[in-house]
Amino acid sequence: MLRKTLAVALLVLPAAAFAQTAVTAPAPAATTRYVDAIHWPTQEAGMDRFFGAEVKLAAGFDKVCGDTFCEGEYANLHPMELRCSVDTTKGTVKQCLWSFSGSSSSVNKKTGAVSTMAKVFKCKLMLAKDTPVDAFYEVMDGEDPLNAKLPMGRHSVYDSLNNCLY
Repeated sequence: MLRKTLAVALLVLPAAAFAQTAVTAPAPAATTRYVDAIHWPTQEAGMDRFFGAEVKLAAGFDKVCGDTFCEGEYANLHPMELRCSVDTTKGTVKQCLWSFSGSSSSVNKKTGAVSTMAKVFKCKLMLAKDTPVDAFYEVMDGEDPLNAKLPMGRHSVYDSLNNCLY
């Protein structure tokens, strides 16, 4: 009797499990309206171009930092990350944020304790509405993308930082 029960269980249970595992086609991917610029026009297709722009902007920032933004309360400002979103329906840059970090430390002369104030700055680039991605990269590929006027507008990345870091 035990053998019959065991044999039936070994035949029926896998069949029942297989019957419940329905093979279904994956749902079609929903169209994403906005993507990170590194994923425009396809996954990771803009990575080299975008990170090249970020490196050039950081180099420009390093050149002007000591005489401008890095003289105040947070004298050790450092660019952290640039991120831009792209509207996939138009092929335009929707928004760019460039984040910076800075700190100010001091030593208590009586106790020797070190205290630090730290801050993160989130600087929105002053882009014109519906700036084409290629036009944005043309400016970023130029000699001085930090000070060049952004496409279709009157402002530079420097102007955007000036409104943010002071």
